[in-house]
Amino acid sequence: MKWRNAITALCLLGAAALSGCKEEQVSVGAQAPALAAYDLSGQQVDLSRWQGKSVYLNFWSSGCGGCMIEMGALEKLSQEYGDKVVVVAVNTDPDGVDVTSMLAHHKVTYPVVRDQLGITKERYQVSGTPTSFIIDANGKVIDQHQGARDEAQLTELFQKLASRT
Repeated sequence: MKWRNAITALCLLGAAALSGCKEEQVSVGAQAPALAAYDLSGQQVDLSRWQGKSVYLNFWSSGCGGCMIEMGALEKLSQEYGDKVVVVAVNTDPDGVDVTSMLAHHKVTYPVVRDQLGITKERYQVSGTPTSFIIDANGKVIDQHQGARDEAQLTELFQKLASRT
């Protein structure tokens, strides 16, 4: 019982620490807001992990058909351009939704993080999925797009990004 109380207290402290930074908001040309998200193994993720590379930050949800269609193209482009452009997928589903089987089905190997508290979604002002942001190698937001892109559009975009770094 004491362990349960201790774990609950730690979770509440972590949530309070993360929610204290909700004020950050996205703006093209400005530094990208910090992520308040965890990878699938439960480790907190920071954009600095990919410093020096362009980041294609893609907000997605399990009930989004366009998101599922984009996954295949993003995986292919991640494999091809991963040394210069990193795909980071931010899942916005609630905690109870199991995304691991879905990711395995789509053979996703690029980084996926969970935003169960919705703080990252709020910081990036995401109102629907898919929504994507391009963050340059210096951590500045250089573009945002709401809606799915087809493989040809994504390929052209990744080619441009790779030539910049």
